Amino acid sequence: MKPRQRNRYRNSLGLPTITAILIVVASLALVGLGIVVSKNRVRALGDEQRKVESETRLLQTEIVALNNRIETMLTRDRVQPRLTSSGTLLRPITKFSLLMLKSLPPPVDSAASAPKADPAIAQTSPQHP
Repeated sequence: MKPRQRNRYRNSLGLPTITAILIVVASLALVGLGIVVSKNRVRALGDEQRKVESETRLLQTEIVALNNRIETMLTRDRVQPRLTSSGTLLRPITKFSLLMLKSLPPPVDSAASAPKADPAIAQTSPQHP
């Protein structure tokens, strides 16, 4: 009689081959995940930067508007009546009320008149005892 053939499961791939394939697939998945995470982080930083830049532009326009408002509030026509009503002794400055002073002569530098030593030569004794 002929021996009966058993239907056995036969794996054509061995355990080392399956392990190598799993390691390669897992490493590719981790690399892909890292790329996605880094791109998302860069995009979030870009969004935050655009938000800060737009906020800066808004604040800059607000500063310009406030400076214009201050300039209009401090014009001579608006300030002078308020100063006179509060009883201040301020008077307008005229050309005749200014004092003109002569300019002072430039100061004499004593270090400029002394001979200068050559920096390439070492000094062994002090110049000023």
